[in-house]
Amino acid sequence: MKNIVTAKNSRHVFEIMFLKFLTFLLWLCLTGCSLMPASPNEANTQVMPLAHPIGPARRIVQQLTAVWADRQESLIAVLELDAQHIAMAGLSNEGLSLFNLTYDGKTITTDQNPLLPATVKPEFFITDLQLVYWPIAELKKTLSSQWRLEATDTLRSLYFKEAKQVEIRYLTPDAIWPKEVELVNLHYHYHLKIKTLSYELVSE
Repeated sequence: MKNIVTAKNSRHVFEIMFLKFLTFLLWLCLTGCSLMPASPNEANTQVMPLAHPIGPARRIVQQLTAVWADRQESLIAVLELDAQHIAMAGLSNEGLSLFNLTYDGKTITTDQNPLLPATVKPEFFITDLQLVYWPIAELKKTLSSQWRLEATDTLRSLYFKEAKQVEIRYLTPDAIWPKEVELVNLHYHYHLKIKTLSYELVSE
């Protein structure tokens, strides 16, 4: 009898996790278009060009919370960074895999959960990652004259054709890796809260 009860409880927990996952995917379907560019042409002009990967070799775990006017959702991002590549794995809070991607400075390779809507482009997380954490000098190497990047110790602002696109606030400034950051994308109308849960240097 005890085994039967345990099995029923386990199935109930799994069903709750699965329903949460489906709810998360439905949210992505409804909000993905507001987060990502509508077309490649728009992406080329309204999304900051990617910079090259940089060292040192690090492994970082973060909680990303995306906020819209009427909802908010979060996921866990596991990052592996070095001077040759960027690797990112996106997980639901229940530990279910949403996507994996790598960037070698030239090509982005993605592996998405087949249930993830096509409108969701995980590669755009790299843009936000670099805009928040990369040195200003490295970012400016990739920007054309249409872009302008301003920065202080606690704030970064990105402009495209003199219109502010993104504002970043460093809630806990740190020269190595700020632990709590808020990013506001004024063009795509979302607010991203980034909380670093762990940060460690690793051997290459």
